[in-house]
Amino acid sequence: MFIGAGAIGSLFGGYIANIKSDIYNPEITFICRRDHADAINNNGLRIQKKDSMYNIKKIKAFDSKESIKIKSLEDSFYAPDFLFLTIKAYDLEIVMKMYKNLINNARRVIILQNGIGNEEIVKKFCLKTKIMRMVTSNGALLSEPGKIIHTGSGITKLGFPFVNDDKVEEKELKKINSDLLVLKEILNSAGLHTIISNNIIRESWEKIMINIGINAIGALTRLTNGELLKSDRLKKLMGGAVEEALMIAKMKKIDLPEKDYVNLMYQVALDTSGNKNSMLQDILQGKLTEIDFLNGKIVSYAKKLNIEVPINEVLISLIKGLEFSQF
Repeated sequence: MFIGAGAIGSLFGGYIANIKSDIYNPEITFICRRDHADAINNNGLRIQKKDSMYNIKKIKAFDSKESIKIKSLEDSFYAPDFLFLTIKAYDLEIVMKMYKNLINNARRVIILQNGIGNEEIVKKFCLKTKIMRMVTSNGALLSEPGKIIHTGSGITKLGFPFVNDDKVEEKELKKINSDLLVLKEILNSAGLHTIISNNIIRESWEKIMINIGINAIGALTRLTNGELLKSDRLKKLMGGAVEEALMIAKMKKIDLPEKDYVNLMYQVALDTSGNKNSMLQDILQGKLTEIDFLNGKIVSYAKKLNIEVPINEVLISLIKGLEFSQF
């Protein structure tokens, strides 16, 4: 089951539903926007990858506002093995409360979204031993209701965020590791290259180093990733935001690999030069952004550590101002 099946949720759910295997016969359910749900129920989900088009029929989709139908799903004791949270990070608390029964009935709850610290919110509403986290470099675009464009293939990393918690018993850890292996096999069978990480928190931090440098500045300037690199001033600002985040990661003792994250961020921007980042897309569509779970988290952690992160503070203030102007 996928709650909040937009671009990335539909991509993963669609590929899983398309598995042709003697071992796995997944039943996929989406909770998503009405127009997307109607298109999927009537004509299937279409996924375009370069010159290939997949039309996937084996998906049941529910309008997220059809409370009566969703309530009947909850009351039927529907118990998904793997329940994916692919909503925007800022909707986590609302969704955890809204779909309490479905989440309680699920064997595992998988967080697949941008940001850091998301698992700390989810564990307020369900057992932390149920929670898994995924980080992916796959790109997806919801081009129209019922159609997803797979804009870029990548690797997906999967793990248990509380693996170092001494309160998690060894017996429970074995069950978790077994389910991680099963989910990894399912995702690989679906054509989504997946590996298990023994430190998924570190993977989450690694990924946001890219987002912190690109997303807010792209959203503010409305420039594509490649256009950002043409301005020395913007490049300096992008690098400064990442350097502040690295300082906070070090203070929080996040075990990041030794890499030049500033130049890595520049390289990703170059490799995706034609892309409008997800935060820019949100702004252009008049939506809220996930700034609180990206640069905003750096600011939040910095305040607790009594450290100044002026570039990230300015960026979050400006993005909040943009959001305010639209609502």
